[in-house]
Amino acid sequence: MIKVAVFGIVTSLIAMKIKTIRPEIAVVIAVISSILLAMYGLKQMEEILTVFEMIRSYSKIPQSYFQILLKLIGISFICEFASNICKDAGQASIAKQIEFAGKLAILIVGLPVFESLLGTIQKLLGNGT
Repeated sequence: MIKVAVFGIVTSLIAMKIKTIRPEIAVVIAVISSILLAMYGLKQMEEILTVFEMIRSYSKIPQSYFQILLKLIGISFICEFASNICKDAGQASIAKQIEFAGKLAILIVGLPVFESLLGTIQKLLGNGT
């Protein structure tokens, strides 16, 4: 984690210094460093996925729900990453639209779980067929 922190601080300082001279290059530096940091973070996801799979197997959660959960996490990470880059580039309105689209995508991906929950509630209340 120290390497990640140092890399982030150094690239931020470089981007800040260059921003006064060539703002467009500072944005490129920020984007490239963000991508490199995200790639490092994705390497760590393998351990997390292993733990999630272990939890899923113990809890008997259906694989389809597990896949939906992973998609929801992925959507939120991607949207936050893209939104932050747009904000750093001074494009707050685009960042807001990315966040909005991400929220809609999360809602759409999560609909099967919501439908299943409603079906379970219906059965519990005795209204299910």
